[in-house]
Amino acid sequence: MTETRYSTMDLTDCKSFYRETVVPAMKDDGLNPTVETPTYAWLNRQFPGFVKHLQRRFDLSPGQFYDEIGVPEAPIESGSFEFLADNTQQAVEEYLAELSTRRGRADATIDTRRSILRRYMKVYTNIHDTKDLLAPLENPDERVAEMDRVAATFDELDQLDEALTTLASRRKYVQDTRQFYKHLVMFGTAAYNPLADLEIRFGWDTTPSWDNQALDRDAVQRLYTAATELRDRFIVVACCGWGLRPSEVASLHIRQLNLDPDDDSHPYIEFGDGERKNGPGTVALLAGLETVERRIEALADPEWSGYLLPSSSATSGHLTAETVRRRFKSVAETAGITVDGTTPTPKTGRRFWYTTYGAAVRRVAERFEDVAAEQGSTSAQVVLDNYLSESEARSHRRAEMRETLAGLFTA
Repeated sequence: MTETRYSTMDLTDCKSFYRETVVPAMKDDGLNPTVETPTYAWLNRQFPGFVKHLQRRFDLSPGQFYDEIGVPEAPIESGSFEFLADNTQQAVEEYLAELSTRRGRADATIDTRRSILRRYMKVYTNIHDTKDLLAPLENPDERVAEMDRVAATFDELDQLDEALTTLASRRKYVQDTRQFYKHLVMFGTAAYNPLADLEIRFGWDTTPSWDNQALDRDAVQRLYTAATELRDRFIVVACCGWGLRPSEVASLHIRQLNLDPDDDSHPYIEFGDGERKNGPGTVALLAGLETVERRIEALADPEWSGYLLPSSSATSGHLTAETVRRRFKSVAETAGITVDGTTPTPKTGRRFWYTTYGAAVRRVAERFEDVAAEQGSTSAQVVLDNYLSESEARSHRRAEMRETLAGLFTA
């Protein structure tokens, strides 16, 4: 197929091309399109014109395109490591089980670690043409060669994976992967850890700037105004007005919402056990209620799945976190907003919520300074902690936060 032919393809044509041309080519190369998608390197080698068309016409990377058309067809969790040799599969599953049962990690943490390891191991097997990641670890003489193979894998990841965009995210990715190898060394499966000092080789050993800037109020209001589609306005509200993560926004279901509580409390989102990596299981909805109500009205249909961001093509039934990130960034680009010179992401919206909430908490404390003085207390926080019930203190904080966010999400 020539590039001229690619240039005539809309997104539906691209989806058909993937299923009718790319999938058979994957099968010829021993790939399983039911449970995996091709890497950027493979797709660009086989169909370079197609990759360029996705980027030029739709501003989509291959990974984003896969999200749009809902592939792979089977959930990643079903046989997610089946591309590995049996011994490596078993080692990974035993490690994840240990995290869950003995170390008590939350389900969301396990899912994140599983996703990182799968991505890393998929790239490793593709570029090194092996399914057995354990064999080189048994021989100390392989240490230098294996460290080079691991470094090559991270070279590829750094080029392909949009999660590795900052020094902090790169270090976190390395640390999470290193823990798996550390587990192997601890139990005698590996003679060494090939990720030792990887940050030094890549120049990632400097202290990252964790105190990244957040969006300010004006930027959030401009984001909301620039979001002409109700779906995108909902994403802006959920990230900036509720402080949710992209994965939580993508999978939010109407059953989690209580918009009219019987006890006259604020409307809220209820997350089940293990649904949040950290943070409270209940999130008060102090802003953007009109937006979410309009979103529900627009989706109301006997066939509606209940997801606030449904997807008819994704096996999960809802958009992916990556699609939420991309939609957020697209709105920010439309609004002409930057943070530290770059296009903001949902994380900057989440930081806005935490920064705003922290300021609201401090203002509540300041209002109790006179009470603290009368009680002979050293600070207003002592009054809040010792003389108000948790529900009373929470009510004060939420009232202040609601007033701060008032009028923010209006067109």
